Amino acid sequence: MTLNGFGNGTVVDSHIPMDCIRRRKEQLKKEIQEIREKIAQCEIEMSMIQTHSNDDRRNTNAKQWSVAKRKFNDNAKEGIRWLTDNSLIQNTPEHTAAFLFNETGLSKRAIGDYLGEKDNFHIEVLKRFAHMHDFFSMEIVDALRRYLFTFILPGEAQKIDRIMEAFAQRYYECNPHIYATAEVCYIVSFAIIMLNTSLHNKSARLGGGPFTYEKFVNSLSETIARHQIPDQNIIKNIYDSIKNNELKFPDDDINLTMPVFGSDSTIIKEGWLWKQGGRVRNWKRRWFIITDGCLFYFESRTEVDSPRGVIPLVDVAVREIEDDRTKPFCFELFPLTGDKVKASKPAPGEVGKWIEGHHTVYRMSALSEDDRKDWIRALRIGSQNQLPKQRLS
Repeated sequence: MTLNGFGNGTVVDSHIPMDCIRRRKEQLKKEIQEIREKIAQCEIEMSMIQTHSNDDRRNTNAKQWSVAKRKFNDNAKEGIRWLTDNSLIQNTPEHTAAFLFNETGLSKRAIGDYLGEKDNFHIEVLKRFAHMHDFFSMEIVDALRRYLFTFILPGEAQKIDRIMEAFAQRYYECNPHIYATAEVCYIVSFAIIMLNTSLHNKSARLGGGPFTYEKFVNSLSETIARHQIPDQNIIKNIYDSIKNNELKFPDDDINLTMPVFGSDSTIIKEGWLWKQGGRVRNWKRRWFIITDGCLFYFESRTEVDSPRGVIPLVDVAVREIEDDRTKPFCFELFPLTGDKVKASKPAPGEVGKWIEGHHTVYRMSALSEDDRKDWIRALRIGSQNQLPKQRLS
């Protein structure tokens, strides 16, 4: 019993049913979540504005941006330094993170290595990078899938630790009602990766039989305090999600960046070939150059500074095929993994941008039977997956 608060001394019953309190609490949680989602949407829109601004600037500095990407993919730190020295991005964690998050054609391996560095600037970049991900109302496995597909985890344990800690903090900010603390999110995230390895990597499976749901629960119980253990339904959903759908890690998409062909490139073979299109099966005559690891083609032999396409000679093989109805002396590159040859070509109408090709095989036609044999041999020499570099000597 208490006063009614109006100063007239009237005594009223202030008891509020617990179910009303719970409903109001859930309503407030929902309102807070909606506010968080609106903030995240605003951040995404601001990031898009920044990207469009960069695109406008990039169209006038296409060659610089191409050089910058190559430098970043070769050495991430040096690449970022070159970008800032040439005023392509500002030397702040915000702008560096936006570059890593928004830019196409960057090596995912280089991004992961850069994000895992331990100095204060890199740690702040990592926090900003993680904050650009929208994990609101997502299951932690789905959020982890999205996060880990934007870069390749580095091999060093300390770098992995920092990257996963940034993920856990961001996920907890987006979903504070699911897990007790960000530390619990961090432990669960690592447990998910270990579970994925145990269930799907035969060469890394632990002894003692298959990693069952019960073993997964026990591993969490040994690490997380009893009062902070996630709900059993959450744990079961995590286990089933990983068991039924392996957590995939990306291949390095460096092939989407234009590899630069220059005077220092080691030429294995060059000459004219007919090339069949990917979607439209017409034939076009192009000037081809095989280097150690890449196959370039150009509009003509005088335009070798502007490739029309690049095929990294990784995870591909070459074979002789029956002649096409319209072209003799045919051969083709085909993928050893996946369902497409990992080729890239200039994006139509967008200066400095490259896109992935659509070739399930890469078919070409030589000038003669001897020419076909020479090209097949040269491609096998240039292929990184078939012959090691020291064999070239």
